Amino acid sequence: MKKLLLVPAALAAFTAAGAGLSGVAAADSPAVTACTTVKAKENVHIRASMGGTSLGLFYKDTTACSMSRHTSATSYTACGVTSKTWYYIDYRGTRGYVAATCVSYV
Repeated sequence: MKKLLLVPAALAAFTAAGAGLSGVAAADSPAVTACTTVKAKENVHIRASMGGTSLGLFYKDTTACSMSRHTSATSYTACGVTSKTWYYIDYRGTRGYVAATCVSYV
């Protein structure tokens, strides 16, 4: 019976120390540098990974915070240009990757 009581106590201490499940998810995010404002040239998908599943749209003529730049192993064609560069952005609370060829610095 004592072992069963230790598990909830250990879990409570672990969570109280700020090491809950949300801490694990944050460790998987890319390193964040200074925020640079970018503007969408046209509607572009925000992706969970470079070339991955779409999380939503970054709409034409709106702005977002670009936190880092990444180069993928494979090239893609988007907005009429072929590239390997992606930006990791925060757009209205959605964080993910957008094709660099579809955005411009503001």
